[in-house]
Amino acid sequence: MNGHRSHQHPSASRCLIVNADDFGLSDGVTEGILRAWRDGIVTSTSVLINIDGAPEQVAAAHAAYPDLPMGLHLNITTGRPVLPPEQVPTLIDSNGNFYASDAIIERLPTIALSDLRAELDAQARRFTATGVPFDHLDYHQHILALYTPFYPLVRELARSYGVPVRQPVPESVYGRVRLDGKGSAAATLRTMIRFALRHPVLALRLMPSMTPAAYKRQAALLKAEGIGAPDWFIDSYFGHATVENFIALLRQLPPGSSEVMVHPAIVDEQLRQLGAGYVAERAQELVVLLDPRVREALAAYHVQLVNFSARM
Repeated sequence: MNGHRSHQHPSASRCLIVNADDFGLSDGVTEGILRAWRDGIVTSTSVLINIDGAPEQVAAAHAAYPDLPMGLHLNITTGRPVLPPEQVPTLIDSNGNFYASDAIIERLPTIALSDLRAELDAQARRFTATGVPFDHLDYHQHILALYTPFYPLVRELARSYGVPVRQPVPESVYGRVRLDGKGSAAATLRTMIRFALRHPVLALRLMPSMTPAAYKRQAALLKAEGIGAPDWFIDSYFGHATVENFIALLRQLPPGSSEVMVHPAIVDEQLRQLGAGYVAERAQELVVLLDPRVREALAAYHVQLVNFSARM
């Protein structure tokens, strides 16, 4: 099972990490990710460790599938913090929940880096307390990478735990992989543009920290500090899950190591009640990841499935 996934990164090759985000978000999400690992092309997953029951699901999944690489999906927009609310007051609303992705944008300058550092550290400690090997770091809804004043804290964690991270520059910045859509990072940027139209003065303060050049500086710092990351983060697949789009992605994949994030799930009531959207789309993603035509295309386009253990 999963024996085709290499840890190597041969020179002059095209390698692809297929990482399933949001492990632990609901029982159906976890079940869908595990199925996409067992029977499909998923090569690793990332855990929302702050969600109730997630640590137990991580430990159970590792016991059943010890070869499944599991990383931490750093999260400041879904659910509640790991730390008590009074310890991270600038991260939460009046109900003790994280601000949703559309609401957090105008609050970005007011978030204390001390609160953010404490919560990210707490999430990492909760993950490592499961006893599961720490495979990699990435970022829920890409907020921690898109607002670059936050990104040094990600680099701190990566150095502290000795793990690779998701490439902070979305591939949609370059436009080498063109599908039906623009990708989740681009969707977040569109939300920020709408915010700028409503709050132009605040937007002027934020924008210098949220440009392609700013993202590329963070990527350069990763390299300078010896922190591993794939060459490319393919964000254009999000929200456009079809077999045809995945095959088009493989056809256009640049040389080097790439990561595509996926969100497979078996839709359950728990997921529906979250009210965060992107529900039926997760079931469709699972269908694509299990489709034999995708595996055939991997072979046809000479794309090698790897995980974050590949040399980067």
